Amino acid sequence: MQRTSLSLAIVFASIASQAGAGGFALNEQSISALGTANSGRTATAIDASTAYNNPAAMMQLKQAQFTQAVAFIDAQTKITNVAGGFPGGTADGDIVPHTFVPSGYYTSGDKGGWAWGLAAYGSFGLKTNYEPSFGGRVYGDKSDVKVTTIQPTLSYQVNDTISIGIGPTINKIEAYLSSDVGFPAQQVVSLEGDKIAYGYNVGVHANLSEKTQAGLVYRSKVTYNIKGEINGAAPFSIPARTSVTTPESVELGISHALSPTLTAHAGAVWTRWSRLQALNVSSILGDAGSEEFAWENTWGAALGLSKQVNDKFVLRAGLAYDRTPVTEEHLSVRLPSGNRRIATFGVGYHISKNQTIDFTYAYLDESKRNVDKQPSLAVPVPYSATYKNTASLYGLQFTQRF
Repeated sequence: MQRTSLSLAIVFASIASQAGAGGFALNEQSISALGTANSGRTATAIDASTAYNNPAAMMQLKQAQFTQAVAFIDAQTKITNVAGGFPGGTADGDIVPHTFVPSGYYTSGDKGGWAWGLAAYGSFGLKTNYEPSFGGRVYGDKSDVKVTTIQPTLSYQVNDTISIGIGPTINKIEAYLSSDVGFPAQQVVSLEGDKIAYGYNVGVHANLSEKTQAGLVYRSKVTYNIKGEINGAAPFSIPARTSVTTPESVELGISHALSPTLTAHAGAVWTRWSRLQALNVSSILGDAGSEEFAWENTWGAALGLSKQVNDKFVLRAGLAYDRTPVTEEHLSVRLPSGNRRIATFGVGYHISKNQTIDFTYAYLDESKRNVDKQPSLAVPVPYSATYKNTASLYGLQFTQRF
């Protein structure tokens, strides 16, 4: 039973970080769009990161260009009201290591009614690492999950108003998770696994007027048939497998020029997390059990402004709100996240006519969540605590036009 819980943990960690969901979601594919809290990113083509934001909007980029970005995440967790767990256990709260999230894009520019592009970015990610003496380590010790996506992209201009685009996605998940199942002595059991799976993003972009643009993007579900190995403190290794489908999402964005230098942006995203109700795990020994998640569909919304100060500088600001799909009943120490409130500020600087640097700072504040794990035959150790998460994100991006 201990192995069953750990096997399911890989699935929980791998899907918990879909962009647009609560928790430690990766939502840093475009540093320029992040300056307005990603509001209107499906409507406005700023640079080559448009290949991710909305494949159809690549038609708005007349020049070929390359964009390279990196985000640095500094997250903090405060753990209070701790009860249960291993005797003498600690709750330092320094559970998320500093993390870099890189991405890169190329777009061809308008080729006479069509354009192509290539995107490489982190689409999912979770990284937690509790101290060795953490009191609740039986429910989660170390989690390191990342999904890297490669996306070739094509867009076509239907008429003067509408463009469409599609980008098939090649997604590779790599995961390592561990728990301390020893009581009272330490006995670490870990699970490692990786898998490649496929999906797609499709988009529509519309020039509604000279001042208003809109974009709609559908990001498909992706099914991972995960194979891995469970490794324990004693010398054993047991193959295990499970399957999970990440949910589809729909994102709408609108940008409207309030004046020649000031533009307002709005965006909303809906994610079908209710796909994740229960998961089953199997091994060479047969059925390894199942676990209920009962996640809920989520929505998020964002508003932003961008100000063209002069020929060199663009200022951006935004506010966003994202709901978490995880109910209180199914909260885990691996992802103790709550509803998010995000404030962002960004600056774009044109070094020259064909070179731009973008910088964004984002502050993320989550609602408090109460983790409450009751003892069972598999894990006879109760643990409860209150989690409060905050994070600062620093993003830097460079664009070269040709």
